Amino acid sequence: MLDDNIPQPWRARTTLVLTLTLVAIGLGNLQRMPYLIGEYGGGSFFLTYIVALCALSVPVMIAEVTIGSLGRGSPGLAMHWAASAGNVDSRWRFLGVSQAVLAVMLAAVAALTAVWCLHWAGTLYSGELASASAVDVADAFLGYIEDRAGQFLPVLLALAGAGGLSCLGIRFGMGLLAWACLPVVAITLFGVLDFVFVYSDLRPVEEFMFTIRPSDWSIEGLKQAVGAASVTLGTGLGLGIALGAQAPTGLPWGRSVLAVAVLDSAFLIVTAVIASSLLLNANIAPAQGLAAVFVGLPYAFANLPLGEVYGALFFGALALISWSAAALLLEPAVLLIGNEWGLGRVSGSILAATMASVLAAVTLFVSDTPAINVGGLIARWALPVSLLLTAIFAGWLVPRPILRGELYREPDWLFRLWWWLLRWCVPPICLLWLVSA
Repeated sequence: MLDDNIPQPWRARTTLVLTLTLVAIGLGNLQRMPYLIGEYGGGSFFLTYIVALCALSVPVMIAEVTIGSLGRGSPGLAMHWAASAGNVDSRWRFLGVSQAVLAVMLAAVAALTAVWCLHWAGTLYSGELASASAVDVADAFLGYIEDRAGQFLPVLLALAGAGGLSCLGIRFGMGLLAWACLPVVAITLFGVLDFVFVYSDLRPVEEFMFTIRPSDWSIEGLKQAVGAASVTLGTGLGLGIALGAQAPTGLPWGRSVLAVAVLDSAFLIVTAVIASSLLLNANIAPAQGLAAVFVGLPYAFANLPLGEVYGALFFGALALISWSAAALLLEPAVLLIGNEWGLGRVSGSILAATMASVLAAVTLFVSDTPAINVGGLIARWALPVSLLLTAIFAGWLVPRPILRGELYREPDWLFRLWWWLLRWCVPPICLLWLVSA
């Protein structure tokens, strides 16, 4: 029987999968992956990324949704309940609280990214960049990011909209995101991909991204693959705990998370092919960072027939997916405030959106490149610590029979494999990640 403070869950397993996929795509690596795949061995790097995804992010996300299903509360309360069930120190609940704070910080970054993408969608559709040079596009982007005040109001509106959607509840608000936003984004991206097939030569993309080149693979490529895989599923942010707490009981958690990883990888390939083909067609070497997304791609779209329209669709889809990720990343804090402070969901949504707005204002007016600085610090230091502590808690402290009881629908071989990865693979990878950072 669910606690009265926890909203009744959605009724379908598919909603959980689609919701987690939304966050995974929103936290994806469009700014880095095309460059990383081409730079570190093409298919060799992508295979390394898949292995890292299965050995690091998937086991931790399964642990998070399992803890959420067990505790049926906010990340802090769920960790507290799991600790009590395993006779473990209850101060582990502060790990869930810190994860909710990290999620709010990334929600602010995601909202800012959504505003930037929406700005470029409007700029491309208006025809302002028609036949513009790369220098003109770069000047336009630099002029826009220097207008901090002009970005602040749209970010506030984006976060207010995210908070308002969260007020609708997990079934209506988050269900709407899963069943409306994700299909719209998928249809749009595949339409842009069809446009790319018509106007671009895909042979350089095939050689750049999919040809296996072991000679280009290196230890640095391994580190980059681990870093990219760790971010993409949204692990270590309490989101799996929050959604697992409100999902129907008795779901096959392991297979659900594996489905999310497959869908996220499919979207990653589609966006990477779009970005790489456009950049290579425009004689621009794919690079990582803001320049590739907000200078190289607008320039490539603006110099193709009908490029303004399809460019607007592409950046509009990125804006929608980033805004959806921002709304979902507020969920751990919404549950935390609503459950542990006893303020209810509406007050929790308002306060969580307010905190994200304050963080967005601070990063916007203090930092020259807020999205890179805040996101980079979280990815380099906070996430590996969060993943490491989650793996230690679930893999070494919570008794195995308790976790097996939550994962009873999974075959024994899958449970044993997950248990082994969580205990023996995730901690060493996180420690090496911290040392390399």
